Amino acid sequence: MILGGSMETGSYLLAGVDTGDSTFFTTAHGSGRAMSRTAARKRFAGVSSRNMMEERGIYVRTASWSGLAEEAGPAYKNVDDVVEATERAGLSRRVVRLLRWAT
Repeated sequence: MILGGSMETGSYLLAGVDTGDSTFFTTAHGSGRAMSRTAARKRFAGVSSRNMMEERGIYVRTASWSGLAEEAGPAYKNVDDVVEATERAGLSRRVVRLLRWAT
């Protein structure tokens, strides 16, 4: 399964483990929000987020600036911490970390 991060981070490909039967072999499906969509819209500006990501080689298209602000990287938990907790809980193990292609 893929455990997704934010637009600004990588994601992980995870594999199930035998001890996952205690949760019917389910695991986290994403890094999870660290703040609500409303809080993210108040804290981040969509245009500024796009500009900062473009400086790092991350290009996004959006239907609305408020929608982009809702999805800002800091609005999500750290994907590395989430996948580590998933492993420590015996739910799955990481296979590979997926990152954007650097040009």
